[in-house]
Amino acid sequence: MGNEWYEDLADELGHHDWREEEFGDGGAAAHGGRSWGPGWSSVQREGNGLVRITVLHGTVVDVDYPPVRGSKFEHLDQRLLPRRAAPPIPMAPQPPEHELKLTWLEAVAGGAEALAVLDDSPLVPEAEPDLAQLSWPVRTRLERILARIDEYAPSLLGPEGAIVARRLAVRAVSARPTVLSTPDRDQANVGAIIHAAGKGNDLVGPGKWVLAKDIQAECGLSSSPSQRARNFADAVSGGRLDWPSSWMHRETPAVVVLGSPDLLVSDFRRILIAERDLALRLRAVTPASA
Repeated sequence: MGNEWYEDLADELGHHDWREEEFGDGGAAAHGGRSWGPGWSSVQREGNGLVRITVLHGTVVDVDYPPVRGSKFEHLDQRLLPRRAAPPIPMAPQPPEHELKLTWLEAVAGGAEALAVLDDSPLVPEAEPDLAQLSWPVRTRLERILARIDEYAPSLLGPEGAIVARRLAVRAVSARPTVLSTPDRDQANVGAIIHAAGKGNDLVGPGKWVLAKDIQAECGLSSSPSQRARNFADAVSGGRLDWPSSWMHRETPAVVVLGSPDLLVSDFRRILIAERDLALRLRAVTPASA
């Protein structure tokens, strides 16, 4: 016996013509043909179980679809089925948008109290910082870094941005001297501090005051200062740098958290004040159960 029955079977089961609806009541068997049940093509596409084919003297005489459960093939059933993706884990309910915005504003402004009294008066230079608490090697390095910030920051970030960069440098190094890393990285530290000051005020990025690549070029760096900038921002914010990813929404600018109002330029504070007032108005008219 050759393979004619196999070729015939492949031919016949590959067609839709043998489905019962094509023959009316009684299916194909009532018309002298073979009854293929629901049709091989649908079984093949959906992978929906066991197909038993009976061949007698080289002729297919029966095709049926016994249940897999209880058969000797039951243990193979799950292994041969296409893997299905696990259902997504439902997201935890989020607070209303205005509450998310207020939480973000509090983080950026340095707390609820700081946000409540936030004003938009311009930053003014302050007296030279007292660095006596720092060790001599750290102090001398910081002084050199501040001098370079005074050279680069005004043209990159503007007058208030330059003030922020100086304050950020002093506070980050005072809180975490190891943020400076090795002495040969001080030029990179200058670029990172300027980048952090700009990023904390929504001044850095496409469509903003300055591009990151401009800071990199102006400071003579071989790579982007963005990662090292995060280290300085984290040092001044006390570890409050990252905004929870599950609470992100489209209206929040991609800034790093500096955590103090005197590290924010007046233009950015003006935006924060407007957002605060809008969110508070929404809170006032939103039912507590929302």
